[in-house]
Amino acid sequence: MNATCQVCNGSNWLNLPNPVLDRAITTAGRIVNEPLGKAQCIDCGFVQRIHARFLGDTDYYEQDYAKYYDRPGTVQYHIARYRVLAEWMTSVLPDTSYRRILDVGCGQGWAMEAMKTFYPDATIEGLEPSTFNSEVARAKGFKIYEARSGKATLPNYKYDLVFSNNVIQHVTNAREFVESLKGVVTDDGVIVVTCPDGSIPNIEILWSDQNFSFMPQHLVRLAEESGLGMIRWFSSPSSPSVPPAQMLLLSKGDALKGGKPGMEMPATNLESVYEAKCNYLNSFEKIDRQIRSQTEHAANIYNFGASYWSSILAAYCPTYWSRVSACIVEDTGNVEPQFLDKHVVALDQLRRNENDALVFGTSPATHQALKDRFVSSWNTIVTWDDFLKY
Repeated sequence: MNATCQVCNGSNWLNLPNPVLDRAITTAGRIVNEPLGKAQCIDCGFVQRIHARFLGDTDYYEQDYAKYYDRPGTVQYHIARYRVLAEWMTSVLPDTSYRRILDVGCGQGWAMEAMKTFYPDATIEGLEPSTFNSEVARAKGFKIYEARSGKATLPNYKYDLVFSNNVIQHVTNAREFVESLKGVVTDDGVIVVTCPDGSIPNIEILWSDQNFSFMPQHLVRLAEESGLGMIRWFSSPSSPSVPPAQMLLLSKGDALKGGKPGMEMPATNLESVYEAKCNYLNSFEKIDRQIRSQTEHAANIYNFGASYWSSILAAYCPTYWSRVSACIVEDTGNVEPQFLDKHVVALDQLRRNENDALVFGTSPATHQALKDRFVSSWNTIVTWDDFLKY
């Protein structure tokens, strides 16, 4: 359906496995009855969703994507996550007093709030397609242009800093997206683009609304072919708040001369990357089987978490998920006590017996610490971090 590579224009593909046939999950936690449908370009290694529609061709981002933020524990998670992203961006940017800043794909304003602490005197504005997200960001005091990138009616002035976090993998045309960023930055301004690092198998490849997986060379090629004068690449810092990610700093001229030098991009073997991605995607059948065997005699099975990784298990470990009694979270807050088709229960309100099992529906990077925490109070604890790292 989308069978021309958006980086090299090739048409030869190696199909990637679907964790479950005709079933996938979006970052907004919506299970869709269609395959994940991704493949790796034989010529350049770019991963693209070619066997299913791009959800961006529908009104998904305008109508459904706000659900991404409507989950238990989301406030503290996003405060931490976007603080890390803001620290990362500002650590490599030239030490300049940016006057006008635009966040492309600003969501509910988390990144703008974080960047405001670094640039308190700057005018920071956002571009966002979701009406709900736009209203939340406006309530925080930001001016928001409600539209998709390239389709907004923006003011006559341009911005001396334009940043976009984890948007480019969602768009329907990556090349046009880069061009749209170039069009709103001043001649002596800087563009920042962050996205997952597709050379390392991680959670990003599992979402059906993320159409692309970029290795560093793909981002750089798109930037070069868009006529940007200076390009610097950076790998993300190690943080549980940010899975393996990458950042490009771009400018039309020499605006980056005062910033930190970029990192050397790692060499990649396309065959090895493809094999690693296949192994990653095939892991969920094994995870489903392991959880099933270790909870076979449990009276009740409780899933710890109600966010990213829990939705992944719901979609791609269907046997396990069908047996879950409820999702446990630290604090339900003001969120409706429902996650997908499961009730959400606060940890301190749970009534259980000694034959119940606890399964971690969180990032595998957290499993060991959680196991250490709960090992004295639960007889059956199931982890699956031996299958996946990110």
